[in-house]
Amino acid sequence: MKYQINPKYNCDESLAVEIEWLFENSSIVLQDARNKIKQVSYNDADYVVKSFKRPTILRAIFYTLFRRSKAQRSYDYSLKIANFVPRALGFVEFYQHKLLTKSYFISELFAYDFTVREALIDLTFANREKVFRSFAKFSFELHQQGILHKDFSPGNILIKRQGTEFEFKVIDINRMSFGVLSTPQRMKNFSMLWASDADLDRIVTEYALLANLDLAMCLAMANRYNQRNKRFKNFKKRLKGRPVTD
Repeated sequence: MKYQINPKYNCDESLAVEIEWLFENSSIVLQDARNKIKQVSYNDADYVVKSFKRPTILRAIFYTLFRRSKAQRSYDYSLKIANFVPRALGFVEFYQHKLLTKSYFISELFAYDFTVREALIDLTFANREKVFRSFAKFSFELHQQGILHKDFSPGNILIKRQGTEFEFKVIDINRMSFGVLSTPQRMKNFSMLWASDADLDRIVTEYALLANLDLAMCLAMANRYNQRNKRFKNFKKRLKGRPVTD
């Protein structure tokens, strides 16, 4: 067993030792897909724990010898971009025969009210225009810090109402890159939203204003990437016999 607990927060290290039992016995499932996410309570505090899918033998060798596990990357990246994510508490890894078998990432529970997905889907969503403007500002601040979230999808962007304003956090951050971002990189990042042309235009218009970029260029670029991503994803759906979406 290997673990690390964030020393900045007064968190009992026994949380890491007990994490496997706590996770298995929690009934609050937040996501049940390739990786499973649950809410866990321990010592009168609530946490979000992400359990990563058990790696194949080849991947286990790779993660053990050559690369940090997804749980450790999530933890390290959370520390690196602390202002943009729920607070990271730690990560835990389990090994058998010296190879990685299970890994968990632990973060503070961020009691969000909705995700960007709801605002994009529901045309009657309250304060929809303001949500998009605020999201554009959040995205601009993220990009200005040299942060490129490679899974910038709607469900990974959490939003909490703070009076008349909104607080944003990103999750699922084990795939990130860092550095000065070009305009194409910034506009391509929005293609993962699966937004309508009209909604994408609203977001990009606000973004271009904040970034002092040429609006026509940004709109053309963002829409080109958006349509390209939709065509590619729908092509994959057709191959699997699944219904396509606009």
